Amino acid sequence: MPEHLADQLARTLVDLYGDLQTRLATDLARRLAAGMDRPDWADNKLAATETVRRWAQTLLDRLDGPLADRVAQAVILAYQRGGHDALAELARVQDTHPDWLARAELAELPPGLPEMVNARRAGLAAELARVATHMPGAAAMQRLVYALVSTLRGTHLRILRWTLDAYRDVIARAAAPEVLAGLASRRRAAQVAWEQLLNQGITGFVDRAGRRWQLASYVEMATRTTVAQALVEGHLDRLGAAGLDLVMVSDSPQECSRCRPWEGTVLSRSGPAGRRTEHVASATAEGTVAVEVAGSVDEAIGGGLLHPNCTHRLTAYLPGATRRPAHTANPQGDRDRQRLRELERRVRRAKLREAAAIDPAARRAAAVKVRAAQAAIRAHVDATGLIRQRPREQIGAAR
Repeated sequence: MPEHLADQLARTLVDLYGDLQTRLATDLARRLAAGMDRPDWADNKLAATETVRRWAQTLLDRLDGPLADRVAQAVILAYQRGGHDALAELARVQDTHPDWLARAELAELPPGLPEMVNARRAGLAAELARVATHMPGAAAMQRLVYALVSTLRGTHLRILRWTLDAYRDVIARAAAPEVLAGLASRRRAAQVAWEQLLNQGITGFVDRAGRRWQLASYVEMATRTTVAQALVEGHLDRLGAAGLDLVMVSDSPQECSRCRPWEGTVLSRSGPAGRRTEHVASATAEGTVAVEVAGSVDEAIGGGLLHPNCTHRLTAYLPGATRRPAHTANPQGDRDRQRLRELERRVRRAKLREAAAIDPAARRAAAVKVRAAQAAIRAHVDATGLIRQRPREQIGAAR
């Protein structure tokens, strides 16, 4: 499956935090391993705690610099892309049903739509891009940018705290009485403690629903949520400017149980919640047609549609012209996709253990686990027909 647009736009931001987490883990492991065979190792490491804090703070400061610009870029591009998609939908309809606006008694042709129709007929991609730049919604974009920047910056104190706590915890475990008495090697004790911390990850992030997340997943969730919201707002704002109120939920393969009830349904952009039948002007003939409306867009989103990892889209619904998808449920596809996500997480955990190992023997053992998990992914995609996404197997990727 090709990467969803929300993934593409959010990737740069997610990579910033994934790279930071990897850098923290590998550098901490190097600092802890240095001089481990010396009798004064623990004292020297504790004395260097302030140096570790300054180093971690420097990394966070470097991340904070480009953060606002990167967020603004992703949100604005998403909003514009949503509006562009809406214009493209309107252009296709105007091309195939030139009198649909007048028949439905909707708004006048949106600004730029005639040019877009001509561009579509002539295949002029540059003209489409020019028209798509004239979008409303500056206030909405500013609100989304501010909210996401605040959320991401809110992780920085927790990241710094984890770095120092992990550093001190490994030192304490490697300097425990049983280690000093020779019952366990210092390097092995440090490695065991370190692996436990790596498995837990940087945790403690809680969303509005009270769910707890690790850092990489939390950043991706927050970023994808905001980017997807900008896409939807840009799309719906442009459809609203044309006077269109009804939209349809697309068919997405391997849909989850939260989205499945809404798939293929018709929603109202501005109407009330609740299922009902509306009689609206036909886009293809005189008179009206009956349309089964499943509820409002806000109601569907509140019910789970367009969640952070959702791949569904909302498209313009034209009574009498748009065909609704049927028999779209694919619960086995969802189970297969979830299994692939679990195998990808297994690969990432093993790769991080390998890259941030303190003990050489642990590094070799982790490399074996990487190969085993990759073999399991190959077998799974061969059996299910899913497409392997190797970037999701890299250290720092989320979900």
